[in-house]
Amino acid sequence: MKLAKPRTSAPTEGRNSWEPELLNESYKEDGKRSIWVDYCSNSTIHGFKYLVGNKRSTIERIWWVIVCLLSLYGCGSLIHSVYRKWDREPVVVTFAEKPAPVFTIPFPAVTICPETKVRKKDLDFTTAYQLFNDEELWQFMADEQLAKLEALLQVCDFSFGMEMNNESYADDVVEYLQRMAIPFEDIFLLCGWREQVVDCKDFFKQTLTEAGICYTFNSLSADDLMRRDQLHEEYEYMAENESAKLWNMDEGYSGGAGEQTYPRRAFGAGRRAGIFVILKVQKYDMDYLCGGFKVHLHSPVQYPRMLNQFFRIPLSQEVSVSIDPILFDTAPNVRRYNPQRRLCYYNHERYLRYFKVYSKFNCDIECLSNYTLKTCGCVPFPLPRTKDERICGLGKASCTDEALSVLEEMDLLHELNKTDNFLEHCNCLPACNAIFYNTEISQAMFDWRKLAENIHVIAGVTNETELSYLSIHFKVSRFIPIKRSELFGISDFLANCGGVLGLFMGVSILSIVEIVYYCTLKPIMARKRANARPETANVIKPALILPPKEFGAAVGPRPRNASNKW
Repeated sequence: MKLAKPRTSAPTEGRNSWEPELLNESYKEDGKRSIWVDYCSNSTIHGFKYLVGNKRSTIERIWWVIVCLLSLYGCGSLIHSVYRKWDREPVVVTFAEKPAPVFTIPFPAVTICPETKVRKKDLDFTTAYQLFNDEELWQFMADEQLAKLEALLQVCDFSFGMEMNNESYADDVVEYLQRMAIPFEDIFLLCGWREQVVDCKDFFKQTLTEAGICYTFNSLSADDLMRRDQLHEEYEYMAENESAKLWNMDEGYSGGAGEQTYPRRAFGAGRRAGIFVILKVQKYDMDYLCGGFKVHLHSPVQYPRMLNQFFRIPLSQEVSVSIDPILFDTAPNVRRYNPQRRLCYYNHERYLRYFKVYSKFNCDIECLSNYTLKTCGCVPFPLPRTKDERICGLGKASCTDEALSVLEEMDLLHELNKTDNFLEHCNCLPACNAIFYNTEISQAMFDWRKLAENIHVIAGVTNETELSYLSIHFKVSRFIPIKRSELFGISDFLANCGGVLGLFMGVSILSIVEIVYYCTLKPIMARKRANARPETANVIKPALILPPKEFGAAVGPRPRNASNKW
């Protein structure tokens, strides 16, 4: 009895019926696979597994190569854009989250310049100028009178005297200005600070500016602000000698700073928490070609410049100045950036030759001094200079004015390719921590004569005196600082790059580890295994063994007797 054969499905053409079904077709390839094929077969990056496999047609492989290349190009372009943003704009300037009280910042430094520079008994400026312009009478003027007139022409607002002579240098101009200056007690009548009457001499110290002899309140001392070893010794720029031991611009006030710390600070808003000054001028000393008062508010770390930033106090007027402070604060995480990336300097990062404290204003003053010396061969008397550099006289006035104008327009001229940008050599970036004081000024008549009838403090003035009243105070007790913080840090850069790579390629950290593994560890281990394997024995090919010839040739297969035992 014959058993029926089991029915089997017909084997697929070209396929072994015993070959297991595998999910990844690349495993069906014969022989050893290369590292590239092994990587593409097992990579977690999308699309790479379609680049290998014996079942892929040429068109399919070309299609996936193009898709992968486009994805890589898109990733590269977007990551490059993210990198440029991170490299060029890592810092953003915004308002701080919380307001700060005004006692965390110093009260502004106040520089007051009387425009009446000399008493009439020493020199009648208007008469002397008219006499000098007379072609017949000017030669009869005394040398001392001419020297005083030329010194005053350098500090008066009217610049009509710049072509009066051809003197290139005026090394004694400061000496004449100091000798002719109005005495302190003939300028300041009464001062008050935080609702208490104080001695004006203790609060206002002499300062030299382009407006001549001025007086400054609440500025850093000369030893804290300037490098005296680099300056000449002919005259002092500042007479302030009180040192700021518990405050600096980068760190602010220390924890031990009390009410009487220096620089002085206010503890609230309004006139009761500020400063007031009553200024006086004698009518017989007034000169209408050069008279009045100028006031400049600035940071304590800034050397005063009266050229543009000032306001006037008219005679017999009451001027009230309300201050709205602007504080630029830089977050600690921005400090690690290069100054050219964050676009600001900390005090220790930028060395100035003449100043110990860095600010953009101090840097600009030093830049102007260097540029004027380079252009004119001398330096105006209010600008810092060394002992080897001379002071520009009236004959150099047009040169110094032109140097100032060119320096102010340097950026525009550089854009037009007309000149070398000297400002780039100055490199005067803003300070990372700085204070500015915006002002709101109100003005009214000051009828001091009615007031003098009731208040004995000003009873000593006469009808030949003109008084002016100045009050300076904070507008609000709290203000919102402006904060320079990190816009795009390393974590943000990595997150953006990871998002782009994940969107286009499905790449993660482990995908990058895979690439490193297949480029380093995988080839090394494969090489070690190959070197450790013993030599393979020679393979003996099978052969048909025939019986000896003496036994005769084989006729055919020997029949086998089969017996059925049923």
